[in-house]
Amino acid sequence: MVTTLIGIKGLEVPELSNEQRRQLIDAQQLYASWRPLAVELQARRPLYWNTSKGARYLYSIRNGVRTPIGRETPELAQMKAEHDARGKRLRQLIRPLVARMERMAPVNRALRLGRLPSLPARILRDLDDRALLGDHIIVAGTNALYAYEMAAGVMIGGEFVATDDADLLWDARKFLELAASQIGNDGLLGILRRIDETFEAHYGYNATNSDGYIVDFITSDDEGLPTRLGSGADLEATRMEGTKWLLDAPRFEQVIVGGDGAPLRIVAPEPRTFALHKLWLSRVPSRQAIKRPRDEAQSRLVAHLAKTYLGLAFNVGDMPWLPKELNKLVRELR
Repeated sequence: MVTTLIGIKGLEVPELSNEQRRQLIDAQQLYASWRPLAVELQARRPLYWNTSKGARYLYSIRNGVRTPIGRETPELAQMKAEHDARGKRLRQLIRPLVARMERMAPVNRALRLGRLPSLPARILRDLDDRALLGDHIIVAGTNALYAYEMAAGVMIGGEFVATDDADLLWDARKFLELAASQIGNDGLLGILRRIDETFEAHYGYNATNSDGYIVDFITSDDEGLPTRLGSGADLEATRMEGTKWLLDAPRFEQVIVGGDGAPLRIVAPEPRTFALHKLWLSRVPSRQAIKRPRDEAQSRLVAHLAKTYLGLAFNVGDMPWLPKELNKLVRELR
């Protein structure tokens, strides 16, 4: 594959080939056609008639809970007919799109576009299906680099993206907006166990599966905010200094490809903020010494991608959400 190489203190990062770019764009466009239909279908509540004492009543059902709508009337009968017709139409529209995504998956894998490993990809898809990804939970750690690299059209080397964990950052300030149907009583741990039943809580603060893959659940250090998504035996989010800065930054959304070859949505912090936060983190005295060099390397790499490929300048005036701690570092990444 012929590539163009960019240099960061001796580092070379290959750009995507024209064939890879074409395939990625096709996958992203297909996903963009599929997703709004899937979101609408996912949000729909089944409607059904039930007869009681000689009269028919219309009910909706969600997560096994029946909700009465009213006794049969011509208006309700028409509403149900339109509801059923729309559901049928959505399934007709989605079916060929899903079939096409399945046909594209082996090609995506062959072209090495499936960068995010399958397990974290499945976790992000489930969170997205529950409307948790983006507004409530974002990707804050190393896996965020997969969003930045695909936006830039490059492939970051394994020394930067290889990881056996996923950092999920929860914006607990929006806790009251959560619906019970999104999370369930067993919260994030329950969601993880439905994807891989071997996940177990590790000291209550993160989850580890039988292969040693760790999901770290973190939140800002704002006191008074909840630390559990669910009401049962859920993971407790670890309060971490500096993560509020990532939550205050604009969200950065990108469609990427998982290790299974299927596209998915990833939501991460705005890349300049991510780079500045990583640089700050590399200098926190309590940070493990072995992690600091990688923090700084990731910082400078993401900063380079932001400037060179995404057209984002490191100007304080362009980033009003930055705290003073990160403002002090802007000059170093210009």
